[in-house]
Amino acid sequence: MKKMDIRDYLDATSAVKGWFFPIDASLFGAVDEIQKLEGIKGNLFEIGVHHGKSTVLLTRMARGDESIGACDIFENQDLNKDASGKGNLDIFRANVRSLGRSGQERLNVFAKSSEALTAEDTGQCRFFHIDGGHWPEIVMADLVTADRALVPGGVIAVDDVFNPNWPGVGEGFYRFMREHPGKLAPLIIGANKIFLARPGFVATFKKYCSPPKEFAKLIDTGPFSFEDKGWMGQEVLTVIRHSWVDISPMRAALSHMKAARGVRQLLGR
Repeated sequence: MKKMDIRDYLDATSAVKGWFFPIDASLFGAVDEIQKLEGIKGNLFEIGVHHGKSTVLLTRMARGDESIGACDIFENQDLNKDASGKGNLDIFRANVRSLGRSGQERLNVFAKSSEALTAEDTGQCRFFHIDGGHWPEIVMADLVTADRALVPGGVIAVDDVFNPNWPGVGEGFYRFMREHPGKLAPLIIGANKIFLARPGFVATFKKYCSPPKEFAKLIDTGPFSFEDKGWMGQEVLTVIRHSWVDISPMRAALSHMKAARGVRQLLGR
């Protein structure tokens, strides 16, 4: 997806409740654009959808006959062992229906535990987003499901691996990587997500981010830049936050206020 497509998406979904940082949405779009350039095709799938904020983006990423899958327990909260989110199926469908693109016509919703997903449910995927349960066992199970579905050149995005509020995610992630060596390799460390792919795709991906400032041309960086950082035995493209809050909009607003005040003074008002 192009920068303008991500801007349009962010504007359209600003009122949708959910936890999806703009920089990570931009990373979704950049990965999608690289996959398009490389001719990589496949379904798009998401575990943990809440009110559909990121699912809307997946419908906009889908092209051709690619389908979108969305799995969430929704109102079956007895399955939510760590209370990591409470989705609502009606709100989810309404948001996707009103804000999604043509891909929504190929949306398959699975209102069940992600542990019950089958290979037939997911199909073969070029993009797989994991933001479901946050305890170690479910994270491992979701990674197994995503790994099983991944096509060559496919990418998996995993939420909250470094989030101190949900240490079980990191535990499950590292356990999977330790018990399945060589299956997946890191591509990007985002603001709140990491992106993984088959080791063989890493060199292809690096064509678009060497040096890192080349990758930054694909997205609106905001208060971020990119650097290569050592992690898990290799150099990984990493989002670098220059400030904890992007104050540029506030600066712009203050500048406009000062300018307007100056005009009023000139007019004697």
